[in-house]
Amino acid sequence: MLITILNRLFGSEMSVQRAEENDLKLAGEVDECVEKQPEKKLYDDPDLQALYDRYGELHTGKVITIELNECAQLLNRKRVRLDVFKTLQNRLRNDYGVELKIYSRRTKV
Repeated sequence: MLITILNRLFGSEMSVQRAEENDLKLAGEVDECVEKQPEKKLYDDPDLQALYDRYGELHTGKVITIELNECAQLLNRKRVRLDVFKTLQNRLRNDYGVELKIYSRRTKV
């Protein structure tokens, strides 16, 4: 009878301590899972993300000079013409202050 009383008194505290220890272990596992997630992409547009991955931060005053065929491969374009990239050039210039210069065999830098 005395053992039953002691188990009821101290047994519940021990199970609470064990539950807290389990919670701490689970919290540690959650932190490890959060660290393993890949970094969030900086740009929603895949063209801007590809340029960021290749040339780094897109900041005001940056000039990117690239050959036409290389640009078409980098940005996954089937049509290889300078006019295809005008919208991207204008967006980079207006929104980010980045000058994208694309040259070809006809239009050398």
